[in-house]
Amino acid sequence: MTQKIKRTIGYILALAIIVFLVRVLYQTWGDLTATGFRFEFDFPKLVTSLILLVVARAFAMEAWRQILFSLGEKIPVVFGLRAWFVANLAKYIPGNVWQVATMMAMVERHGVSKTNALLSQIVYTSFALAIAGLLGLMFVVIRPEILNGLIDPSIASYAPIIAAIAFTILVVILAMPITNRLIVAVASKIMRREVHPPESSFAHGLKPPIFSLAMWVTNGIAFYLFVDSVVPTSPTQLLAFIAMNAGAYWIGYASFITPSGLGFREGVLAWMLGSFMPAPVAVVLSLAARLWSSGGELLGVAVVYILQPKESDEPVV
Repeated sequence: MTQKIKRTIGYILALAIIVFLVRVLYQTWGDLTATGFRFEFDFPKLVTSLILLVVARAFAMEAWRQILFSLGEKIPVVFGLRAWFVANLAKYIPGNVWQVATMMAMVERHGVSKTNALLSQIVYTSFALAIAGLLGLMFVVIRPEILNGLIDPSIASYAPIIAAIAFTILVVILAMPITNRLIVAVASKIMRREVHPPESSFAHGLKPPIFSLAMWVTNGIAFYLFVDSVVPTSPTQLLAFIAMNAGAYWIGYASFITPSGLGFREGVLAWMLGSFMPAPVAVVLSLAARLWSSGGELLGVAVVYILQPKESDEPVV
């Protein structure tokens, strides 16, 4: 299958899923309005959620920067933020390579080798997806009823303990030098390049997964505030929203075939949100969440450009 055909199929699938969600919205909206339901907008919470999105992505950048450091490369925090946010915008360009390509071009101008730039992205993505996947699985522990009796509902009361144990184990595994060597070995085969990074200590190895976990938790809190700014939601559901945000991202990323997980992420998010609110409201929020996320990314770009004026020797995107 050629890349062009695959991309076309991806767009068709994404469109089909979105059409299905809109159809559900159309068919059920009348029932919703009959109940007297009204959206309630809380502007301060919405603004706070956007600010937290920027903070979350700063945590993600720091996880990636610490990985670069373990590879013997150093970049300043402010430059790292700018490279991260600007490269993030490139994912909206058709094709799946522009985000990484933009990142590589920017950091290379700052003295980072192409090999280490690419390797750092592979390692970071491995960590981020591992943590997001585990967080996504936690959703069925927090909301076992969503699986229609496949899991004992009483397990929900143990969710905080299960989460603490599971993530402690995962962070320790990801921080181990042997894990780092394994990821580098696999990445070097993917890149078809010989890679011999400096030996990383366990103490330094803790930093990337901890920052990555902080990113997902902060992003989940931001998502909860976004929903709560439109539909009042109990704070007791915060853990569930952290889990569903990460889980929906993981599904979207793993879909591969659609651009930026378009359609798949919204579909899964609508399904998860549907366990808290009427279906049409869940659909509206799942579709609006992508716009909200893009708004946070644009805010981040504005912030880093204010912090550091554009340098003439860096590539324009």
